[in-house]
Formats: sequence, C-alpha cells, structure tokens
Amino acid sequence: METVAVAQRIEAPADRVWALVGDFGGDVLTRGYVARVEVAGRGIGARRTYHLDPSIGSGAVVERLVELDDAERAIGYDMVDYGPLPWADYGGRITVTPAGPDACILVVRTRFLPLDPARGEELRGLSRGNIGLYFDNVRAAVGA
Repeated sequence: METVAVAQRIEAPADRVWALVGDFGGDVLTRGYVARVEVAGRGIGARRTYHLDPSIGSGAVVERLVELDDAERAIGYDMVDYGPLPWADYGGRITVTPAGPDACILVVRTRFLPLDPARGEELRGLSRGNIGLYFDNVRAAVGA
C-alpha cells in the first residue's frame, strides 16, 4: 500500500475553505487534472465521474463518497472505477482544521496499491502533483 499525505496552511477561514472542499461535485478545485465532473446521487454513496484532463491522458474515473462530516470538516472517497489509472484500492480523505479565525490547515491523504509495485514512487509523485494542483486551486478560489 502506498500513501501520500500533504498538509498546508491556507490563509483563509476554515469554513470558507470547507465550503469548497466539502462540495463533492465541485469542479473548481480539480482544475488542471480534471476536465469535467458529473455527479450521480446525493450524500454518502453518491458517485462522481472525473473526466480526466487530456494533459494527463484523458479517460474517466469514478469515485464514491464514503464520508462527509460538516462538523469535523472531513470528506472521504473511494475510487470504484479506475479507468486508465494504474492502481487499485484507491481512496482519499481531506480535512480542514481551523488555525485561528483567519486561517486553516488543509490535509489531503491518498492511499493506493500500484498495479506494478515497481512504479510505487512514480505513482506517489503523480498523486503529490495532483494534490499540489488541488492546493493551488484552493488558494486561487479563496484569494489566499
């Protein structure tokens, strides 16, 4: 099992960041690696289809919402259709924790099993790159 965890301080209130992060069907925070998002259903069990950006190879993947906790500002998802991606047992969890009234700590965690174990580091790099774009998109969306 490979894991990637990244934490960064965002200079915006936690509730403002959570409004974006907690939107399972939102497309603002995936710019640069997802071209289009479609959502089926609501709440736990909802599914979102990410149509991947041509810059990372196109195709589509489907994720299922497994956790959505507004009080704790936590969202979790599991991939249920891997499309062209070279891993299995993929899941993620994102949390937003206040750091005073005007900032927060955003943590993004992913886990997966590479189909080819020799590609573990390469795939961790891919995950870190996507998480980096996600953080950039959060900062742009909140003006931080």
